[in-house]
Amino acid sequence: MDIHQDEQTIPSIMRYAPAVFAVREEYQIMIPVREPAIMWVQVGAETYYDESNGILRSDTDLHKITVPMAALDSAGEYTVCWKKMIERKPYFPVTGEEERATFAFTPLRGELIRAYMIADAHGHFEKALGAAKQFIEQQGGIDLLILNGDIVNHSGSLEYFDIYYQLAQAITGGSVPVVVSRGNHDLRGACAEKLAQYTPGENGNSYFSFRVGDLWGLVLDCGEDKNDDHPEYGGTICCHAFRERETAYLDAVIENAKREYNAPDIEHKIIISHVPFTEIPKAPFDIEQDIYRGWVERLNDSVKPDVMLCGHVHRMYVTQKGEEKDAYGAEFPVVVGSKLHEDNQNEENTYFAGCGIVIENKETRILFNDSEKVLQEITLS
Repeated sequence: MDIHQDEQTIPSIMRYAPAVFAVREEYQIMIPVREPAIMWVQVGAETYYDESNGILRSDTDLHKITVPMAALDSAGEYTVCWKKMIERKPYFPVTGEEERATFAFTPLRGELIRAYMIADAHGHFEKALGAAKQFIEQQGGIDLLILNGDIVNHSGSLEYFDIYYQLAQAITGGSVPVVVSRGNHDLRGACAEKLAQYTPGENGNSYFSFRVGDLWGLVLDCGEDKNDDHPEYGGTICCHAFRERETAYLDAVIENAKREYNAPDIEHKIIISHVPFTEIPKAPFDIEQDIYRGWVERLNDSVKPDVMLCGHVHRMYVTQKGEEKDAYGAEFPVVVGSKLHEDNQNEENTYFAGCGIVIENKETRILFNDSEKVLQEITLS
């Protein structure tokens, strides 16, 4: 059976449409499924498998298939193929017939990039979706979706991770790239240690660089927002050592600059971090100042990003060098772009606003918006 995919037709085996996540110079196509199956993806004449050391995986509720960016960008579509696993016997396993579904894909090209960032949704799918749709309708489309932390309220159950795929399906339909960054609330709950299995990353790490079209990006992960020994965490956090490893990773990125942010065809550079680590908040949140100062210095001296995109504080503003919130002399604008007011008694009264980013030629515009209108538009200098 062969289905050409559209918004109304998601194969019954899939809980949601595939999400095409950008990591390094590859796409990690991740597909939530309802029942055991083996799965692979065809792009042009090439086949890419969800496999473990040569064994096609079936005992999973989420398939992950890695595809080179250049191949998918060139093809403009990908075909997901699967066989339902009826009985995985040691000899002569029994599977269903091969089934297929084709999805169109539009990579970033040209001089216009329309990106939308959702941070701090805290599980409020409809509210976050409403803001994204307002931006998409106003701009006539979207080229990149950024899910920048605290998309879930906490990681207490695997089902909470569905919101990543709900948003990716509703906003992209599997047809444009998605970038995911972890937030501090994502570290909380019994399933927090499993988040890396359900979201993209590089070698299991939640920090990584990526490039889509002529845009290069770096996802930095601050982890929790208080010291590891804070009683709220009950001794379950070791983020200081995690941040030290991240510093070493940042140094490696800088050492490899010619293949990273200084590659010949890179025109735009962004940093994505849930926490705006360029600020020093009040205690007990005023942590890791030496590490964060070091990150800012490295970004200033070597990477020289155009902008950093953040959430976390449930506010919307832009900080420039030398302003009150600029603690370490960041030589790039810092955009904090999410607002959430929750009413747990009546969801209708919950309010969410997000952030659109439009890059056209050398100009970057920031649009803070809710589901009804643009609240503020700022052109970055």
